[in-house]
Amino acid sequence: MARDKLWDRLERDVRAEADEFRGIMTVHLVDLRGGRRLDINGEQVLAAGSAIKIPVLMHLYHRAFRGDIDLDTPHIVRDRDIVGGSGVLQHLEGDVQLSLRDLAILMINVSDNVATNICIDRAGMDDVNCLLRDLGCEESRLQRKMIDADAVRRGRENISTAQEMARWLEVLHTGEWENPSLCQDVLSVLRKRKDSPIRRAIPAGIPIAGKTGGLPGVRCEVAIIEQEHRPYVLAVMTAFGVDDDNSEAITGIAATVQAYLEVLDDFTEYGRGLNPR
Repeated sequence: MARDKLWDRLERDVRAEADEFRGIMTVHLVDLRGGRRLDINGEQVLAAGSAIKIPVLMHLYHRAFRGDIDLDTPHIVRDRDIVGGSGVLQHLEGDVQLSLRDLAILMINVSDNVATNICIDRAGMDDVNCLLRDLGCEESRLQRKMIDADAVRRGRENISTAQEMARWLEVLHTGEWENPSLCQDVLSVLRKRKDSPIRRAIPAGIPIAGKTGGLPGVRCEVAIIEQEHRPYVLAVMTAFGVDDDNSEAITGIAATVQAYLEVLDDFTEYGRGLNPR
């Protein structure tokens, strides 16, 4: 089919960009309508950074869905909870009271590390890893809280692969994980607008749901790009980067993918445009 030829060209172009990256780049793309996949070293295990907060969010909401916890229960953020890195809670003064739901939103929307560590405590690190195994994500592991230098020195890094990160969002999109309404609750948090490398490559009118991750030499992101006719999941991981932030490379990959998937979204299988330009 003509669409297959277009997909072959997309893979060629993405592979060329990944090869030009000076560190390591892995990519996994899932066409959620057509079922096609594009994979470039997507099985490679790399540091996940804050992208690991997605399964924390999933299990936290799963516990609430089962009735184990109440997301609207107030939680007091105290001095002992404060850690550095990204986020806003570390900069506030005195005890702060927020619901667990709002802490989860801060964990995803501004990647707040204080909120994340509280959410990890409430979700349970071992239980998050059980969730990952249940999803078939054998390489993904939550092994430490945020900003735990001692754990990093002991080799306990939070890790995943591009394939497995894409899996997290694919099961949320299809609703096959646990319950469709639970999936939508999680996606509603991931959809909240925020700047990211993939977001910069996508037209403003197209919603995306996802999360970035970043560490020295590492940058990654996974997102669902919710086009009307051709939604897709894109996961890109980078490591050993020359620069501390490799977001421009991820934006470049996302722009290339969007250029092709936009055509598939807007054209018939025979190449006719559905909307006059």
